[in-house]
Amino acid sequence: MASAVVNPHDKMRGRDVSKVARGEQAPRPAHEPGSIADSPPPPAPPDGAGAAIEIRTAPCDFRFPTQNQTRHCYARYLEYHRCVKAKGGDDRSECEKFRRYYRSLCPTDWVVEWNRQREEGIFPGPI
Repeated sequence: MASAVVNPHDKMRGRDVSKVARGEQAPRPAHEPGSIADSPPPPAPPDGAGAAIEIRTAPCDFRFPTQNQTRHCYARYLEYHRCVKAKGGDDRSECEKFRRYYRSLCPTDWVVEWNRQREEGIFPGPI
């Protein structure tokens, strides 16, 4: 008879299953109430910062009515960079809303890649 090659993991599984079948598997200890620690309390805000943080995303735009927001993300990215280009480096405060919009809509990986492409001069969009 030829000896069959057995995967050691299959042997281990076989042993575990046979222990359970024979009743030799060690039972898990019973859970005692209060033995599991509660989650830690939320961190306290820094001194003087008792105000709630307001999280907002881009407003609804009639140009992008569907759930897929890929085009919305791309359009907001272009709007921000067009605004920065038009306003120059000094007066970017007006463009900040577009930055918040694309940062809330776009995946970070896309933004990193688009920034790299802009730096190399190969970005496909009209900025």
